[in-house]
Amino acid sequence: MDLDHAIRTRRTHKMYAGGAIDDATLRELVELATWAPNHNFTEPWRFYVVRGVALEAMRQAVAASFDAIAKPGDADLTRKLQQKRDKLGRRLDTTGAVIVVTWSRSPADEATDREDYAATCCAIQNLLLGAHARGLGALWSTGGVLMTPTMRRFYGVDAGADIAGVVFLGHVAAELVGRRYKAPQDVMHFV
Repeated sequence: MDLDHAIRTRRTHKMYAGGAIDDATLRELVELATWAPNHNFTEPWRFYVVRGVALEAMRQAVAASFDAIAKPGDADLTRKLQQKRDKLGRRLDTTGAVIVVTWSRSPADEATDREDYAATCCAIQNLLLGAHARGLGALWSTGGVLMTPTMRRFYGVDAGADIAGVVFLGHVAAELVGRRYKAPQDVMHFV
């Protein structure tokens, strides 16, 4: 797949057709991710792969995370959390694998920490483009229940690391049409 075409046609897929993703493909995607630019070759990223029966264990950890957030007596919050829980459960039902991507924090050096986070985001983009080139759909999630202490323990994330994203991967259920809200000339300024 031509790079320009891959960039222009990659989409965020939230639901998948089901089916596992083989370990060789997952290794290829992580290997592509590690080619991301990173200052001083810090290679700050780590990849935690959830697949197979571990996806069901992830579903249970997600449920425990939602339970931890719930507040007894708050019916509106309970309803909203149940909707999110159901939506995420449906996604996990069809997901082929999940890759949690972290970076090693440098709290004493703000510049290095920022560079390492940016490098890890570049690694995630490499992973997304690699998945797209292989006909897989992906969703990069950056917050919410997937980042709770319960989920960090489930993934096995080191204490000195932070989660840059949780990437859902699956076989494409439907092709998605792209859209762009701003034209390049609206966001580009020559100095």
